[in-house]
Amino acid sequence: MSVEQQPMWGAPAEHPKTWSNRTTAAAIGIAAALAVVGGVVVYAAAGSAGGHGGGPPGWGPGGPGGSQRSLHGESVVSDGKGGFSTELTQTGAVTAASDTSVTVRSQDGFNQTYVLNTDTRKPPQPLQTGTQVSVRATELDGAATATMVMPAR
Repeated sequence: MSVEQQPMWGAPAEHPKTWSNRTTAAAIGIAAALAVVGGVVVYAAAGSAGGHGGGPPGWGPGGPGGSQRSLHGESVVSDGKGGFSTELTQTGAVTAASDTSVTVRSQDGFNQTYVLNTDTRKPPQPLQTGTQVSVRATELDGAATATMVMPAR
């Protein structure tokens, strides 16, 4: 008399099932969709009150000043070559503008004129008096040269 052997519970099957190409493609598609959604959530959170939107500390909500936007500031950073450079930031209204310079006045009355050059990132339309802007600049030998002038959010 022969006894038919039954596989033991939990033992691997003789031929484990594998995913089909369609199942693999579906799993990759779902993972990619989740990655995109996660990236959107992180980007949205960084732009909300909990983040500072990619600018330097103090620019916008979440910087060292709490939830208040920095009006103007100065910081010294390494230039990566053993020296240092001074970076300036300011948010305020344009009081004067030309092709080569812009003057900005913050709410506390601080005024600064910035040199504009071909490397300055700025809006495609000319800067207008009264427009609220955020400025990033470097200072060298007392001259402030804007690296970016953009409408304030």
